[in-house]
Amino acid sequence: MKVHVDGIEVELPAGTSAIDAVFQSGGDVPYFCAHKYLSPVGACRMCLVESGSPRKNPDGSFVMEGEGDAATPKIFWFPKPMASCTMQATEGMHIRTAKTSEVVAKAQAGMMEFTLLNHPLDCPTCDKGGACELQDRAFEYGYGASRFGFDRRHAEKHYPLSDFVILDQERCIHCKRCVRYFEEVPGQEVLDFIERGGHTFIDTEEDGLPTGFSGNITDICPVGALLDNVARFRGRNWEYDHTPTTCTLCPVGCSITVDARNGRLERIVAGENRDVNEAWICDAGRFGHPFASEERLTTPLIRNEDGALVPATWDEAITAINRGLLGLPLADLGLFVGADATLEEGAALSALADALNARHVDHFPRHSVFIAPTATLTDVATADAVVVLGADLGEEAPVLELRILEMLRGGLLPAEFAHGTAIADLRLVERPARRPERLAVIGGESRLWGHAGHRVSANGGSALTRLARPDTDDLKAVRALLDGAERPVLILGADALRGASGSAASLLADLASRTGAKVIAIPAGPNSNGLAALNLVPRTGGMGIERLSEVPAAFISRLDPGTRAAGFTVVHDTHLTATAQLADVVLPAVTNYEKRGTVQNLEGRLLPLNPAAIQSGEAADLIRTLTALAEALGVKAPARGQRGAQTLLMGSVGVNTAGIQAGGALHSFARTFVAPAAPHTPKLWTERMRSRDRDWVERIHDLVEGGWTLPVAPAAPQPGGDD
Repeated sequence: MKVHVDGIEVELPAGTSAIDAVFQSGGDVPYFCAHKYLSPVGACRMCLVESGSPRKNPDGSFVMEGEGDAATPKIFWFPKPMASCTMQATEGMHIRTAKTSEVVAKAQAGMMEFTLLNHPLDCPTCDKGGACELQDRAFEYGYGASRFGFDRRHAEKHYPLSDFVILDQERCIHCKRCVRYFEEVPGQEVLDFIERGGHTFIDTEEDGLPTGFSGNITDICPVGALLDNVARFRGRNWEYDHTPTTCTLCPVGCSITVDARNGRLERIVAGENRDVNEAWICDAGRFGHPFASEERLTTPLIRNEDGALVPATWDEAITAINRGLLGLPLADLGLFVGADATLEEGAALSALADALNARHVDHFPRHSVFIAPTATLTDVATADAVVVLGADLGEEAPVLELRILEMLRGGLLPAEFAHGTAIADLRLVERPARRPERLAVIGGESRLWGHAGHRVSANGGSALTRLARPDTDDLKAVRALLDGAERPVLILGADALRGASGSAASLLADLASRTGAKVIAIPAGPNSNGLAALNLVPRTGGMGIERLSEVPAAFISRLDPGTRAAGFTVVHDTHLTATAQLADVVLPAVTNYEKRGTVQNLEGRLLPLNPAAIQSGEAADLIRTLTALAEALGVKAPARGQRGAQTLLMGSVGVNTAGIQAGGALHSFARTFVAPAAPHTPKLWTERMRSRDRDWVERIHDLVEGGWTLPVAPAAPQPGGDD
């Protein structure tokens, strides 16, 4: 259909909202309540436009004005400005914005005046300053002066909705984004408006907001009313170094932006990736970052003659490793790495293992069977039946749970335009009806359990076998759900995959073939799918991480099994963990927030990591650390930097990660390697993620007493980076 916006004709698909028509034409209209992934409600009344449409006669012809060839359909204008976010654009519609209409400009300025009526002048101290939609729109569309001289309404300014979210009631403009978010996305009716008129405020139940996805309301709040308590008062928005990257706490691979200031990681906010996390992240990914700047290892440690770990230089650490491994057959050195290592790091480690003929190689956690994903997260959201087997998604892949809940409310994915995701998709409605009969959960109780229409308690290990050959009425109902669906998806979690073998993979393939279901098997680690293609499993005669104490000597990167090798042990980690305290040499590592590289998520999508500006002293990534290890062993390092590792990766598995875009790219590896795996229980939150080393008030006190020595990163080049 064709729509005219400020005299510009644009072609749009049917059902497009008027606000998206304006942005598609290159125009602009202010809004506070609309959001890309929420229902449009027209609460803020800022997106006002003048609009008119042609009318038809009883015979179906348009009412015309003018005569002869100059005749055109007559436009019948609405008598008052209309909210463009709740109005559907129609064929031949004409829209005027503040650019061409004084009526609209005056209406929007008046609405801005009402919005600011009781809004406090907190901009100099508000965390949202510099990134505030109200600030920007008041400057662009407001009068620039206030006619109201009376005292503003006062309310609670530090009202905790939970341990992580603080509400400033004075700043709230009642856009209702947060209320709609909880109702529509996680399906939790825990937040709502209280009272009426000028006394209206938002509040939650007595127990506060539930932990899981509550932090997303701090992102979507257009003002500084809802604040991230972990990052509160840490800095102004223009002081942060903003780094778009990928979260690696779980296998989903959500897009995030890491905000650092003075070398410290202070805040994490969600990034948009329509194919993965849309615009949402879990609370662990948002609030669980303090460890990245607290109690970090910044220099190597070596064990002295007294048995104590003491600081050392990298050269001294390399010398200590050389002496400690002197006389050891290179093939006896164990190489173990965490499953959140990047593909480039995995390629470098695999190549070094090949050069040493090392047998004791492993990554952890992982499953003993590899099941290639055939479904994407978009497939999950648009499915008409989902069966979850033996998974606690709250611990294994939280945002996958949100995509399932999206499926329950119809799987309506907002359209995409030249200006990005649709600002107001009119198909999305408040308090959407859900279809719990489309979801089946087989296994133990979890957060998703309450949303499922089919709930079957079963042992995770036997769940797949019982679903393939249902022996109860409940399981037969689940099987009928799969058989009768057109777009079914089967999701397997840790309980179903723990101890599974090739026979389980064959059984799953047969079930998927019979029902037409697509499959996602949740990997045990953030990059387990990718590392499975790099032969980072015990090789012939080798031992895995579960037998670490029997390995003659070991290099352990970012793992904390709580024990050491039988002989000389080198640990590469970000913190002095229990394993590091037992080691002979400890090498400082960088967190995944500081890495450049690539990981593969649970749907097989390659996603990029970019390094944030976090001060970590002499810490180095695994590629650089393996270069130092190779020097200590007297062998040539297969890769000395990121580009060298990318070349190794291209040569070994045929994938070029140099040009991966922010949204990622689906990729299937031709071959994967498996081996019996150590048992693993998924746990998203760790104790280190839950607390800071000290309260911020104490930190300010220390700064005052210490003469305000701020943690500014040194100007000298640090180890690491690209070669």
